Amino acid sequence: MALTEAERKLLAELEQTLKAEDPKLADKLAAPARHVHPTRAVLGGLGIIVGLLALVIGMSVHWAVSVAGFLVMLGSILLVMSAWSPGHLSAKPGHPRGPKPAGSPDFMSKLEERWQHRQQG
Repeated sequence: MALTEAERKLLAELEQTLKAEDPKLADKLAAPARHVHPTRAVLGGLGIIVGLLALVIGMSVHWAVSVAGFLVMLGSILLVMSAWSPGHLSAKPGHPRGPKPAGSPDFMSKLEERWQHRQQG
């Protein structure tokens, strides 16, 4: 469903407000870059399979094998989760940092004003 011109304009205003209020969050939302470490992902996947096999086989062999299989699976899951690391998000030099100026309205008050304006008109 396409946006109307008014909706596009409102969306652009909201984006600009977000960039002004919280540039770090705006950067994260704009480009969710991720880097995948394929070696970690493959080793973690194999570890999960080996751990699961040890868990099942350990039920018939010895309980300690099952515990070891569980620990291998747990470590492998952590390894797989660490394989997807966020990309490098650096702050842009033009973004202002620090406290807001005293007279500037915050993001929520602007949204409330827009909502009240819509409700009235």
